Amino acid sequence: MLSLRFDFRLKPGSPSTMQELYEAALDMCEWGEHNGAITAMFSEHHTSPDGYLPSPLILAAAAAARTNTLTFNVGALLLLMYDPIKLAEDISVLDHLSGGRIGYTIGLGYRDEEYAMFGVNKSKRGQEIEERILVLRRALAGEKFQWRGRSIRVHPEPFTKGGPVIAYGGGSKAAAERAARLGIMFFPQTTDTAMSDFYDAEAKRVGNSTGMTMGPEEGAPTTIFVAEDLEKAWEQYGPYMLHDATEYRKWMGELNNSASLSHATTITELREEKGSYRIVTPDEAISLISQYHRLSLQPLCGGMPPEIAWESLHLIEDKVLPFVL
Repeated sequence: MLSLRFDFRLKPGSPSTMQELYEAALDMCEWGEHNGAITAMFSEHHTSPDGYLPSPLILAAAAAARTNTLTFNVGALLLLMYDPIKLAEDISVLDHLSGGRIGYTIGLGYRDEEYAMFGVNKSKRGQEIEERILVLRRALAGEKFQWRGRSIRVHPEPFTKGGPVIAYGGGSKAAAERAARLGIMFFPQTTDTAMSDFYDAEAKRVGNSTGMTMGPEEGAPTTIFVAEDLEKAWEQYGPYMLHDATEYRKWMGELNNSASLSHATTITELREEKGSYRIVTPDEAISLISQYHRLSLQPLCGGMPPEIAWESLHLIEDKVLPFVL
């Protein structure tokens, strides 16, 4: 019904602090659990001037400790920025801490600044990430093996037998085929149905299971706020939503195929686009749930001050959920 995502961008000029955003996110995960949220996601990027979250496992650990049943996803987990063995140890400990409630969607990344910061050879990134995914999965499965001259055996083994769910995300044919070769679920960032075709064709070629692609639905907004006074709401939320939209576009390019892409350069354009970023009334939110079976919330979008972010969440709790549960 509800999904939550946090990336902790902090728009320049926001009255919020990063500490306030982190604390609010933990409170909002508790709120999500109380209100039947499906999952909460923590996203990852590095060396971002607006403070984008670089350490999602730490936030996931804190959120797991504050909740009992809510599931979490770290996505995208930028595997090339980690030693896969140390990452496997951290994931295993977190799997015990959370009782197996945290899954991972691995991403290749796309920012040159991140590759440079972590010494990643961009020309060999595809080959490297496939190798590291295999190593990570072997480590989480409790295997004893050799890798690059190192003797590997991770203890403790995860709480989840065989390790937590590891999926792959991306928006290209190569990404779909990589996930299929590795035999893991694929979460495309695009609504293009060709991605499932690419996945299934490669899966059949290598003898793996087909049908393990799950992508966004055409037309479904990815960042929703709910308000009764839309004019006031666009004044409150609009600057932060626009920051989020424009910064993603700068990173990914105007022609990227992300389902959350916005071409807006002003708040008015963002509103008139009626695309991935939307502010809707409670009745409109109920209609969206009826149509898409969920509301995708990014409550602290762009460094939104928590006090106004809570206005939307409380309205959802009071005037949306009672009419759809």
